[in-house]
Amino acid sequence: MWRDPFAMPHPELDRLRRAMRRCRPMAAPWSGVLFRSTSPEYANSRDLVSGEGSRRTGARWNPPGTFAAVYGSLDVATAVAEALAYYRRFGIPEADAMPRVLVAIETHLALALDLTSGAVRSRLSLSKRRMRTEDWLLRQAAGQEAVTQAAARAAFEEGLEALIVPSAPVPRGVNVVVFPANLRAGSRLAVLPRAEARPVS
Repeated sequence: MWRDPFAMPHPELDRLRRAMRRCRPMAAPWSGVLFRSTSPEYANSRDLVSGEGSRRTGARWNPPGTFAAVYGSLDVATAVAEALAYYRRFGIPEADAMPRVLVAIETHLALALDLTSGAVRSRLSLSKRRMRTEDWLLRQAAGQEAVTQAAARAAFEEGLEALIVPSAPVPRGVNVVVFPANLRAGSRLAVLPRAEARPVS
């Protein structure tokens, strides 16, 4: 197990662990195509599905230095908005984020929990608004765990392969956060052919 990166984990972590255990029977197989917008440096089949970048730095759905997470979106527009959200937050010109490479990842999962489902959110006592609006980056910078990071930590510990979650920058957008270390036999992430050769400038 990893070393906890936070001096004070989220105060609801234990509650979320219990709630996630109750939600585990609601996990189901999921298959589809996920889209990612990435920089050319990381547009290769290894980095796209390793989740190592988010493991090192942390992100909305995984604390830094803990477990790897691969983030993908169900549509291209959401993928691009997610990639540009950091730049927009700090007022950095979008031109500085270019060029981008748009990739598609074929995904087959055995145990994905859908947090866009009202029944799941009710069991977790976690609203869609809270998932979308909490400033995880500010909390992380202060050495605090965001509620989304705590929920994903509980899901990872329960052996779930992925969470289906609402997008923060796109109101109706949906993302899938995959935990590569939890993938079971038959589950996989595969970059689709030619996906590495589609720069967006």
